[in-house]
Amino acid sequence: MSSWPSCSMDDVLCLTGPDPFVRGVRGARRGPAWRNADGRAVAFTAYDSEDRIRSLVALGPPDRTPELVFGVRDQVPEGIRVIVPRGTPLPLSQRSDWHFRAAYAGPPRQPAEAAARWSEDEEAITELLTLVSPGTSAWPGDAKVRRWAEIREDGRLVACLADTTAASGVGHISAIAVHTGVRGRALGPSITAWAMRRMFAEGCDVVTLGVYADNTVGLRMYDRLGFTVDRAMTSGVLKPPA
Repeated sequence: MSSWPSCSMDDVLCLTGPDPFVRGVRGARRGPAWRNADGRAVAFTAYDSEDRIRSLVALGPPDRTPELVFGVRDQVPEGIRVIVPRGTPLPLSQRSDWHFRAAYAGPPRQPAEAAARWSEDEEAITELLTLVSPGTSAWPGDAKVRRWAEIREDGRLVACLADTTAASGVGHISAIAVHTGVRGRALGPSITAWAMRRMFAEGCDVVTLGVYADNTVGLRMYDRLGFTVDRAMTSGVLKPPA
């Protein structure tokens, strides 16, 4: 058994403040959580849409987080993904660097927002994602997707977005895609701004998303849309002990 102090997610939120990343993790309040002795590093489990443990999240200074991850690894399923701040010295395979972004206010008005709406055409969305974003994190039929947004021109789907909100009050956006034939016309910012506005109107106090670290165009777009929180993160599978 782990010798690290266990705690509740309320304790984690007390230690981290009303952190939008912690608040928005699916099922975070259900599972076990831990902290180091001085409370500077915390760890907790996240769940997937089918209620299975999906990852171990560890937050804190990069020099304090590894000992906590190693200390609780026997308390979580082998081979699950670990999510840590960028620069944390852990032996990870299948490594992915990305940014967690969060916005607390509605975005500047975008030119094509009036064309956006919620969508039920999952076949067209699948076709668009397959064409322009085959590595996307959300697909039609995924249980984690609450609904899809779309923009159409002359009846053709040209942009889409997934609402993958997992926790009350914390809107989450995924799978933003724009057809290659209409890029450069602000359809990506427009559908994102439209969805953000809807989420705030429905009672969310923050809207979040994740973006790969090498997506410089996306990072600049989210800056313009008012995403003021920018947390550099790394995900990967913890390698077994040598």
